[in-house]
Amino acid sequence: MEAKLDRIRKQANSKLANQKLYGQTLVAIEETIREQGEELSPTAYFGAMMTTLQSSQGSTELIGALLYLLDEVFPFLPHSVLRSKFADIIAIIENVFEQHKDEQPIVRSIVGCLQELLAAQDAPNWSMPVTKKAFQQLLILSANASPKARKRAQDAVRNVLSRPPPPTAIHPAADMTSEFILRVLHETSKSDQHAAQQMLALLQTIVPYWPPHKFSTLCQTLLQLPKFNNIFLTKAAFDVFEALFDAQETDMDTEKFAGLIRAICELKPAAVDERLLPTWLLIIGKAFPSYAKLNPAQCANDVATVFALIFNDFQQDSRCHRQIANCLSTLIEYCVTDDMIEQASAGQANGLLEMISLLENGLGVHFQAAWVHVMTVQQAMFNKLNHYAAPLMNGCLALLGELRLSPSEAYKEQLDKTLGVAISTMGPQFFLQILPLNLESPTSSNQVGRAFLLPLLKTYTTNTTLSYFVNVLIPLGDRLAQKGEAAAARELEMQAKVYETLVNQIWSLAPGFCDLPVDLTRAFNDTVAERFSSLLYTQPDLRPTIAQALQLLIEKNQALVKSSADDAHLLKAYGLTKAQASQNLEFMSKFAVNYLAVFFNVFSQIAPAFRGFMAEVIKSYLTVTTAEDINTTFKKVLGMLSQALESNETVTNDPSMPPPMSHTMLDLAIIMIPFLDLESAQLLYNGTLQSLLSKESDPTLQKKGYKVLNHLMRCDNGRQVVAQHIEELQNHLLEATGSCTGSAKKDRIKTLKEVVELLPATDLHFIPAILSEVVLASKDNNEKTRNFAFDLLVSMGNKMKAGGIVKNSRLEGFDESFPDANATLGEFFTMLTAGLAGTTAHMIGATVGALSRVFFEFKDELPVELASELLQTINVLAASNNREIVKAAVGYVKVCIVVLDIGILQPQLGDIVRSLLKCQHQHKSHFKVKIRHLFERLIRRFGYEPVAALMPEDDKKMIVNIQKRRLRAKRRKNANAADDDSDDDEDVSARASAKKGAFQDAYEEVLYGSESEIDDEGSEDETLKTVKAAATALKQQKKKKQAVSNAFIREDGEDGPLDFLDRSALGRISSNKPQQRKIKNNKNAFAEGDDGRLVINEPTPQQEAEEEAEEAGEDYYMQHMTNPDGFTRDKRNRIKFKKGKDAVDDAMEVDDGEEGPKKAKRPVKKFEKIGKEFRSKRAGGDVKRKGQMDPFSYVPLNKVIKKKGRRDTKVTYTGRVKK
Repeated sequence: MEAKLDRIRKQANSKLANQKLYGQTLVAIEETIREQGEELSPTAYFGAMMTTLQSSQGSTELIGALLYLLDEVFPFLPHSVLRSKFADIIAIIENVFEQHKDEQPIVRSIVGCLQELLAAQDAPNWSMPVTKKAFQQLLILSANASPKARKRAQDAVRNVLSRPPPPTAIHPAADMTSEFILRVLHETSKSDQHAAQQMLALLQTIVPYWPPHKFSTLCQTLLQLPKFNNIFLTKAAFDVFEALFDAQETDMDTEKFAGLIRAICELKPAAVDERLLPTWLLIIGKAFPSYAKLNPAQCANDVATVFALIFNDFQQDSRCHRQIANCLSTLIEYCVTDDMIEQASAGQANGLLEMISLLENGLGVHFQAAWVHVMTVQQAMFNKLNHYAAPLMNGCLALLGELRLSPSEAYKEQLDKTLGVAISTMGPQFFLQILPLNLESPTSSNQVGRAFLLPLLKTYTTNTTLSYFVNVLIPLGDRLAQKGEAAAARELEMQAKVYETLVNQIWSLAPGFCDLPVDLTRAFNDTVAERFSSLLYTQPDLRPTIAQALQLLIEKNQALVKSSADDAHLLKAYGLTKAQASQNLEFMSKFAVNYLAVFFNVFSQIAPAFRGFMAEVIKSYLTVTTAEDINTTFKKVLGMLSQALESNETVTNDPSMPPPMSHTMLDLAIIMIPFLDLESAQLLYNGTLQSLLSKESDPTLQKKGYKVLNHLMRCDNGRQVVAQHIEELQNHLLEATGSCTGSAKKDRIKTLKEVVELLPATDLHFIPAILSEVVLASKDNNEKTRNFAFDLLVSMGNKMKAGGIVKNSRLEGFDESFPDANATLGEFFTMLTAGLAGTTAHMIGATVGALSRVFFEFKDELPVELASELLQTINVLAASNNREIVKAAVGYVKVCIVVLDIGILQPQLGDIVRSLLKCQHQHKSHFKVKIRHLFERLIRRFGYEPVAALMPEDDKKMIVNIQKRRLRAKRRKNANAADDDSDDDEDVSARASAKKGAFQDAYEEVLYGSESEIDDEGSEDETLKTVKAAATALKQQKKKKQAVSNAFIREDGEDGPLDFLDRSALGRISSNKPQQRKIKNNKNAFAEGDDGRLVINEPTPQQEAEEEAEEAGEDYYMQHMTNPDGFTRDKRNRIKFKKGKDAVDDAMEVDDGEEGPKKAKRPVKKFEKIGKEFRSKRAGGDVKRKGQMDPFSYVPLNKVIKKKGRRDTKVTYTGRVKK
């Protein structure tokens, strides 16, 4: 409430009279309350306003202001007050309403007050006549008031009905409302249909609160309205029906509901009625699912009729095809029962077979304009039938296959999607029986090659029979491979490449067939397992595919076992139960040990950058391997690792060479860490500490050593081992500080973070021991290292905040007599600030940066004195001469300005301003932008006047400029907000996406993001252009969608008329109008003699003259662009001459590839500038050369009339000489 009243209070100085009156009235009311010694509570506001309203006489403006304020206060009043004062309030409001019923603002405020007053009443009060009369007044206003008041009254009625007094579920006023609406509809449907539309608008909003026993009467009334042939009235009635079926379940009996459905079906608009048909389709799409819940059997009998009624509209040229497809898909999803499917698959005639027959006919010529949407309905049918689609949808699939042989671009994408849905539901085996691949003999007239199905099979194959792949597709791939080898032997490279591609495509189907197969235990045998292993060794290109297939065999069954669904649902959806999935996992565990050996060998053969897929499949098979086998395998890996480390392998930087064996074994060990027992984890831990952390000669091994520690501390057994040896680990890590290489720095920081979390509270000396290293890491060149260092600083702060003991005597340089310190957040900041006394600017800057990050994290838990002292210290550093220190200090100051309370900042505002100004003066323009942003932030928090008062006279120009730009940006923002908001949704979405920060956390957002609200000025125009461009593209896209496609027949000149009874005729029908091929008139075509031979003659002199005249036609634009003395204009429209560029190239002639005589190339006419011998080499202008004439004119004055047969120089007055 305070926020609303504060907004009104600020309007006391508004230029608008009504707003000014509201604000002044509120201020006067509050002064009265304070004079009476009361608090500004909702009850106090209510009492003062009602008293003033009751005593006001004749002042319409004052009454309107008081009622406006009461409307704002009523929602916050206790219900007990509204109930106890109900009669008094109603009397006052009724009196005011009678006197000012023509004042619409007053009426709207009264409606708002009545809404809250009536909603607060309990059940006994609703039995009183005065309450019913007040609600009846709301109903009358919802039908007869002006538009704004009527809308407010309708909202009030809905709000009251939605808040029934407990414990009733239906509001006591629901019956009164229903009787009123039905009476008004009956009276106005003939005489005043506009009033009936207004009442239907109210009815649409309150349908969820309609009394159940009145639904039948309501439906009968609504069914009468379309008979008046008023399209707007009919549309409103349909909208009410839509809301009705969206509401709660009705208590209407089955027969009445079925009759209602039939009556709605009889009201079906014409297919071309684009105003009523979409709404009617929505009603059907919501009514039939409700019908299916009430009586599934009866609904199944009736759905075929309405399906046919709607489906035939696809033949009409209408823009409602998408809505028709959505409605039909809904009918299929909710109204086709399992009994219907089983009966149809058994051959019994029912409505489902009729619907499938319609879908087959939908691919006929008459439905060509709606093929895309017919395919949408077919997809819904495939999904509903699922595994039963194989026999039932064979006809549709055959038609789709024939249509795919010559598809149009208009429906190719939807056609492929429909074929894909067919693959995923009926399975590849039945699918390929209808549409065989025919890859071995595609030239036969009866066996069309369908290699285009292989990508679809790869994408959509899932949860099918693996035996089909093993028994049919693998042998097919082997036969094709043999043909490819034979073609390669005959040096038929193209044919061999085709066969190789087909073989790879067939093997690419393996992941789909291994995606939860229903016959895994029967189809996957030793032969198949060995074949997959062989491919992993011999076919590097197929390794990712085979690895993914083997991985899916494990992971999909594991997901099914963990599923929360019951077995009945799983069996229906996937053909498997949880018990069968567990059996599959147990079956695959028999292959796990042998496969791990294969995976390890293949893993060692792959370059490190491409091992990811093998690592994932290894993890999957480790989950089904017994603990004994895992430990045995791991000990073998450790043994090979020890041998590799002792052999001192040479490390090469050649990426094509395999990595050293020690690197590979360590990677395998890291993969196996989550599955190790305590003994194996202990062995790995010991080996890492003894052999890897100090490997300064091999940075990669050192890096992997830290990774081993990281992964050990992330699993339970490894964490237990590390906790037992935490003291030893701390010592080793401190000893390895100096030998850590740059590439291992990131993983070392991650390791330190894990160790800090495991530190015992009784000894936290490790934190100050590594603090300087972590602070310096926060300034590392590697971004990830910096981020991990900041995270480690926060973890250290949390550990110190949790409490404990810091044994300072164990730190290097401290003797045993040094006292221990209690671990607190203040102690941690004290440790950090010690870095400010560093000897290098790098250390000081890193410390300031670390302080800013930790300060931001724990700002709410720091003592105010500590925060102030830190800010004072940083202000001193901000005036430093070193830029590295200043940069960090400016960042810290910015964090303080953003997050600290004004009470802490206010005493130091002068110091902040002085330090920032000194920084700007010392470093000139280096930090100009950052400091300007900081001053802008200060103005935002403290206001312009306090900051400007602290500025010296010499620097006030900057602060004035910042304020001007802020005000200008604010005015521009307000102006843009006041523009036409026709595309507000798109504009807001675009701007929200543009401003969405790329920062990882809030600290980066404060430090680097949203620095200035002024900077957006320059990019505002670009943003508007982007939004306009997006809007234009959206409009063009809508135009394309609205374009009505026409059907055209593509005929070849040699064929006869198109046979429409032939199914292949479907592919000859196009939505694009065929264009007649244009015959280009070749000017250079040779003449033909009487005998048909070409007559080639030399051109006559007249023809040559005409050709020269045609070529001499001036092209001023090309002359301007190619003239060496021409000029162009740059971005600022300044003239820029072409200096010394050779622009003799003419427009490029594109060879169109047509046969015929080629025009002989004419010699290019070269021009030479006259007077160039007078040009100065160093300065601009001309100079007089020794032994030459003065450069007065570059036009030769020699005789230009040439004698016959001589080829003298041609002179032009453009500064050029033709040679």
